[in-house]
Amino acid sequence: VPLPTSSYSSSIASFPERDALLTAISQNSSDDIILAAIQNLLPLNPLKSSPSFTYKEALDGTWKLLYTSGYSTSPLLKLPPPFRPNSYQYFGGTASREVGEGRVAQGLTGGLLLGEKQLWLSSGAVPSNENPSILEIYPPFRFQFGQRPGVDPSSKKTIVEANSDADFRAVNARTKEAQEAPKNEYEQLYVENFG
Repeated sequence: VPLPTSSYSSSIASFPERDALLTAISQNSSDDIILAAIQNLLPLNPLKSSPSFTYKEALDGTWKLLYTSGYSTSPLLKLPPPFRPNSYQYFGGTASREVGEGRVAQGLTGGLLLGEKQLWLSSGAVPSNENPSILEIYPPFRFQFGQRPGVDPSSKKTIVEANSDADFRAVNARTKEAQEAPKNEYEQLYVENFG
């Protein structure tokens, strides 16, 4: 569950389903309680049936990951505090400045392991023609180490660059079955475009 870092404030209209989810996350409730709160929020997606440009505009910015279930894309997110880094998602302008036009990125920063530095994982991304709430992820995939956003995008050091899902999954020691899986797609189930 990501939350925009710059636009979220108490001025955003509040409603019980969102409040219940944020309370469950802040209280470190069980996965079952948090997932039930997410399910209660999904039917209220204000962008349901919106065109792709509306999703693109709503996603533009920096989002902090507040919650992830047992599955996560990075083993670092499974570490206990104070070792676990914060995870951010970058879309639109920030992503373009940091990792290139038409790309999205995840940044892991903070914690005792990373301090002021950041690990960057980026890829190409475009909204699906059939469903604008789905982002299709495509190569090249880059894993980089560098500064946090806004410092010096050119200072990133590339650790891995892969030109296919299979190549990147192989570098990540994924199983043969995972390497042969179809390309990644991520559906934005709930996105607010106000606040």
